[in-house]
Amino acid sequence: MAMNLPAGARLIALGNDVTLLQLDSGSCSATLSLLGGQLLSFQPYGQQPWLYMSPQALLQAGKAIRGGVPVCWPWFGPHPTDDGAPAHGLARQQLWTLQAVLREGDAFHVKLQGPDWQGLAVVLEYTLSDHIDISLHTRNDSTQEQTFSAALHSYLAVGDSRRIRLHGLEGAVCEDKVGRRYSRLPAQALTLQGEFDAIVYSEADVLLEDPQWQRRLRISRSGSASVVVWNPWQDKAARLADLPDTGWQDFVCIEAANAGEDSRLLAAGASHSLCCRLSLA
Repeated sequence: MAMNLPAGARLIALGNDVTLLQLDSGSCSATLSLLGGQLLSFQPYGQQPWLYMSPQALLQAGKAIRGGVPVCWPWFGPHPTDDGAPAHGLARQQLWTLQAVLREGDAFHVKLQGPDWQGLAVVLEYTLSDHIDISLHTRNDSTQEQTFSAALHSYLAVGDSRRIRLHGLEGAVCEDKVGRRYSRLPAQALTLQGEFDAIVYSEADVLLEDPQWQRRLRISRSGSASVVVWNPWQDKAARLADLPDTGWQDFVCIEAANAGEDSRLLAAGASHSLCCRLSLA
């Protein structure tokens, strides 16, 4: 791929249509995959990694990569009308085009163009420095209104998922996919005690408190009135071929989203940006 890359950036072709972009600023390192436009890793030096990547993840075209920040677009969950369509959209299984890699001091800026779908165009932008900024821009280039949903499916690495506490979602209404019902979250910080899969309707920041690693990560969002919280726990993890049986202890997914009732209707020519910032609190 002919592109002038700044210092600390390099492209690595793995074969099977998979190319990685590796970044090293001297203060942090990161890896992105052009398959799925996906951030696979991010680690400031001297810290534990911020993102979980399954050691059994498949990196091959047509397969979703288990870990990092998969991009769910232009639908979240099952396709609304086509049972044969891939879960969570097509973006995470297709190749994205690298449009730009820039560096300003210790910050890298990366821009990728994703696959079009029925007149919807998508662009993904990352800024990686002492925090992670991700912006997913959707534009309706068709002549009629279009509905889409999306999520930035962040696998956040933790010391032990059984000990973490999530602050900021107290009392929020959620669509519980495990219990198949609507409910309210507890009035206190959320802890995980079994399989958890819910679309939580809230615009509030989420604070991930990790006592084992003595770390607090803040998940801030804009253009998003829903956040997806997911952990498969023991039984479901054992059924996932690309996740170790004990892998569920090593992450929690906290996803900036336009999911469920927060799906978006775009008029012809209109655009929408789903943005997320991960930072130390």
